[in-house]
Amino acid sequence: MELNEVTIPYKNGEPVRICGLGDIHWGNIAVDEQALDRAIKFICDNHVYVVGMGDMVDSINPDDKRFDIQTVRPDLRAKLDNLISEQYESLCEKLRKIPQEQWIGIHTGNHEEVIRTKYYRDVTRDLCRNLKTTYLGYEAWTRIRFERTGKHVEIFKLFSTHGSGGARFDPTKQWKIEHISNKINADLIMMGHVHSIQVGRGVRGDITNSGELREVNRTYGWMLTGTFLNKSTEGVISYAERFNLPPSKTGIATFQIFPEERRIHVSC
Repeated sequence: MELNEVTIPYKNGEPVRICGLGDIHWGNIAVDEQALDRAIKFICDNHVYVVGMGDMVDSINPDDKRFDIQTVRPDLRAKLDNLISEQYESLCEKLRKIPQEQWIGIHTGNHEEVIRTKYYRDVTRDLCRNLKTTYLGYEAWTRIRFERTGKHVEIFKLFSTHGSGGARFDPTKQWKIEHISNKINADLIMMGHVHSIQVGRGVRGDITNSGELREVNRTYGWMLTGTFLNKSTEGVISYAERFNLPPSKTGIATFQIFPEERRIHVSC
């Protein structure tokens, strides 16, 4: 678990946007590159802050039992002796388009963790160094200081994780993040891994910390952050196809936060 703190400037009445960008699986033939390009353009055009959610590169070497050369991008098939580095370098070219100050940090995922534990290559830390951002491990707390011209600060707590375990259906995928939200006291909750975009908000009962003693409702927002890996590609038998998994919606979800009003909107 990692602890992180960032300061984000804002103007009263204007939303601050935060998204999760992950489960790209770059290097796999089934990656929806056009959807990734659209997401990066949206992030840049709208000054969206970004949490990298893990499984950024496909990270499956030829000696891995999951390896299938048909699922490797054709332009990388002649580079199998250096496959992970090739995936990493070409993904960096795309992600460098996102300004450094818009990165909150990057998580590792289960695919990168196989490379770290088996080959002692930490692709995620390399990516963080390259993009000059913070390593968030597998799960992290981030204290976000929304600051208005030095005069006012609102604190939001973000809990983010790559996620784990299998889930085939939307309700069971949602249950995973609901299970997290029941255990922690966060304003914003983000999880990847399950290759689904789902968003929602909840309300927790509370009382005031000081002043007039009264009951208050505190809103929190949650999201499953999606993927850029299509279920299948013509002529290729994918992992998702072999297990009859449903199609995945590619893209990102976004929090829109109005700090002083403590309003949270979630869209996808």
